[in-house]
Amino acid sequence: MDVLEPSLKISDTKILIALLIFVILFRLLGIYFQNRSISIGLNASKNVTLVVLGDIGRSPRMQYHSLSFAQNGWTVDFVGYDGSTPLNSIIDNPKIKIHYISHPWRLPDNMPKMMFLLIAPIKVYSQILRLYWILLFRINRPDYVLVQNPPSIPTLMIVQFVCWLRSTKLIIDWHNFGYTILGLRLGHDSRIVKIAKWYEQLYGGRAHAHLTVTSAMHRELMYKWDVKGTIATLYDKPPTHFRRLTIDEIHEFLLRINLEKIISEQSIGSEFLSPSSTTSTSTLLTTKSSANNSAKYRHDRPILIVSSTSWTADEDFSMLLKAAQRCDQVAGKTLPKLLFVITGKGPLKEKYEKEISKMTLRHVRIITMWLSAEDYPLLLGSADLGVCLHTSSSGMDLPMKIVDMFGCGLPVCAVGFECLGELVRHNKNGLIFNSGEQLAEQLIELFTNYPTNTTKFEKMRNNVSEFQKERWDTNWNRKVLPLLDS
Repeated sequence: MDVLEPSLKISDTKILIALLIFVILFRLLGIYFQNRSISIGLNASKNVTLVVLGDIGRSPRMQYHSLSFAQNGWTVDFVGYDGSTPLNSIIDNPKIKIHYISHPWRLPDNMPKMMFLLIAPIKVYSQILRLYWILLFRINRPDYVLVQNPPSIPTLMIVQFVCWLRSTKLIIDWHNFGYTILGLRLGHDSRIVKIAKWYEQLYGGRAHAHLTVTSAMHRELMYKWDVKGTIATLYDKPPTHFRRLTIDEIHEFLLRINLEKIISEQSIGSEFLSPSSTTSTSTLLTTKSSANNSAKYRHDRPILIVSSTSWTADEDFSMLLKAAQRCDQVAGKTLPKLLFVITGKGPLKEKYEKEISKMTLRHVRIITMWLSAEDYPLLLGSADLGVCLHTSSSGMDLPMKIVDMFGCGLPVCAVGFECLGELVRHNKNGLIFNSGEQLAEQLIELFTNYPTNTTKFEKMRNNVSEFQKERWDTNWNRKVLPLLDS
């Protein structure tokens, strides 16, 4: 046994040396063929790879990035998980090619902490292999890699190594901090969370450029993380197809999605509206005259309030349920009926749907539904008000759902957190609350004697129109294009 040990050690050493030589040769070959292709004119097209270790169809900001690159003449390889269908404009775009990674198994939310710590590394390892295979062998060498963070583990380490091997510039799009999201599950004082923060700072600290969603995050990276590379704040802006619908468009959309049927299937209690809501010419909100074929709002229509969510721990929907119960107690003569439509998918959806199904409400209804990427802005464009329950794990990211709502002309009621003021101005384009009771008071104030008294509501809606002046494309061209030329 003692005689065999030296040979085993030598064998292991040889393997490590061979692996190191392979990595160096791969790097040198990548640089050689990069320069060779430029010299003979084969690298005329501009290539960019977008990486999101999440559902591409539920990553709107990364989808907008891909369209902006394509519109500016870039060939785009879009890498991420399948699931929800991306925008048709991406699927049909000849300059964008989607490379799906098969989904890793999902770890149950109620998994014991010790079991989570044992199984999570295996999940990470499988993600590493899948991502390496695509980035090294399935796509052409990109000029830039744009990666969404979070998730940080294992994405940042992988793209840093791939960019080094393929002599590619890296851009990190900081949506939030991954370690703070992990802290929601394991506790912010956990040793694992502290290691995750160290990892994120190590592999996220160096890039050609960094994009942040808020000025607060910009300052954090610049002064506390001391990252290398240019930092630019790229606020989320709505694309042009997020807009307020006309009354005729609202009528046609509501006829198609049939909210009445969803209410009857999901809610209990007395009839929500009069039987006329089920006629072929009426919806819950609108009715159409056979005389002039034009739509108008019903006199007894409910207020349509929309909230979109990923049903995660950073959104406390119990606040909305409390507000709905309070509003139901006072609704009647002066306060119209309220219809809450909650869209989205996520781990806590079933839990809250069970709670909603147990509520007995007379003047208020709460329904959940999933909409396609094309129908989601149509729902927002038909609604009266948006509600956002997102609380940032870091206090430095802004909910894109509010951006979408503003794009469709919706004032919002949003739960407050540290940097929300960069987007929502209290009593100007929305209202900020910190409890279910506060939210109920705001809804009662806004809609009592509606539509006779709409002074405050219309003032907020007019202020939202200021937000609509700059859209995603204009903002992206102004902020991102200069980074690609530097």
